[in-house]
Amino acid sequence: MSTKFSDLRKQRAVDIHSLQAPEFASSYEDLASDPYRACFTYSRKRLDTMIERYLPVQGNGLKVLDVGCGTGHYMAGLRTRGFDVSGVDGSEEMLAHARGNNPTSRLELADVDHIPIDDAQFDYALCVEVLRYLPEIAGVINELCRLLKPGGTALVTAASPLNLNGYYLINRLASPHRILGLVPLRQYFHTSRRLRRSFLAGGFASCDVHGVYLGPINWIEHAAPAALPRLLRFWEHADAKIADKPVLREFSNMFLIRATRSV
Repeated sequence: MSTKFSDLRKQRAVDIHSLQAPEFASSYEDLASDPYRACFTYSRKRLDTMIERYLPVQGNGLKVLDVGCGTGHYMAGLRTRGFDVSGVDGSEEMLAHARGNNPTSRLELADVDHIPIDDAQFDYALCVEVLRYLPEIAGVINELCRLLKPGGTALVTAASPLNLNGYYLINRLASPHRILGLVPLRQYFHTSRRLRRSFLAGGFASCDVHGVYLGPINWIEHAAPAALPRLLRFWEHADAKIADKPVLREFSNMFLIRATRSV
């Protein structure tokens, strides 16, 4: 089962992700064995690399909340490094995997806009690939700020409307219809300027937005899947150098927002 939402758009996103829980779990297993085998695993490899810039190598008991934790992939990695991790998700099917990966961690079934945890509990908050499914992002931003301790940091992903995969246009055309190979689910895209404005309005003292990886690699995956791993290995060296450059980051396929609560 999953939580029930009054917003049918949010409910549909949770329902679809509940059905996809085994697929996500399998993809994260692939990430450990060969991150270049698919665009999804490559994107997570690039994201992992960038997130690590902003987290201590050793957790030493620092508290982390994963908002929209899914199968608990990020939680499990941080837990092995000594972080005290907790997670929240709207899908019980996702949480079943998360509990298997993090048997001693606190996990809550909840709407990410209304998290049943007391204020100022966490040093860090993660929110990976959640904003793209929310019609309104102010609620979860407010919750992230509320739950962080003074000086705490939120690391959040979002999708750019200018991404080189062209997914903004594809999603607008495909979401109302059933098109082979595409999930009929409306997604939401945000410019870096809007993201900065939203996080500052939500109570954060500072906010910067980074480009995680560039494309258009998804077209290669569909057109020449056998060639994808070799091309991704070749491309990654350049990708790591240019994806977060000024101007170019606006065309990235994923943003990473780092927002800090005031001390």
